[in-house]
Amino acid sequence: MYGELYDMSHEHWERIINVNLWGVIHGTQAAYTLMKKQGFGHIANTASATGLGPSPTAAAYATTKHAIVGLTTSLHYEAEAFGVKVSALCPAFVNTPIFLKGEAINMDKEKINEQIMKQKLMSPEQFARIALKGIVRNEPIICPMPLRRTMDIFFTLFPSVHRKLMRLVCNVARKASIN
Repeated sequence: MYGELYDMSHEHWERIINVNLWGVIHGTQAAYTLMKKQGFGHIANTASATGLGPSPTAAAYATTKHAIVGLTTSLHYEAEAFGVKVSALCPAFVNTPIFLKGEAINMDKEKINEQIMKQKLMSPEQFARIALKGIVRNEPIICPMPLRRTMDIFFTLFPSVHRKLMRLVCNVARKASIN
């Protein structure tokens, strides 16, 4: 769901929270209950690279994905005593219908998708291989973003660069504004 926060209605928030967050919570609770009883299993929740940092003009989506990362990484440590493993899958720019099916509130979805398609999109099969490797290693967060750790360190050491990049992302996204 793309849109500036001031354009989002309560109904927009309810819809994205119900699907993205409550769906994961319900699935996690059901799987965890069963896996805890049996003493093993691995829950892999789908979050997003958006859940690892700011996402101007996609605050509602980012909010749900941050929450999933928080839920999953917390449970990763809580569940290990019961033989249950938990990972957050944080894909970025995977070639799926999510971009075409996404909702744009007061924004031109075609312009947004144009910008997204300029990225090098990963195939679902590529991400599946990365995800499975991370699951085997029991990584709490599985993210295929190139140089993610390097970027985290770089943006921690040079926060002004990160702020400039986020402002650029915001300005590019606002060019898709309908108003």
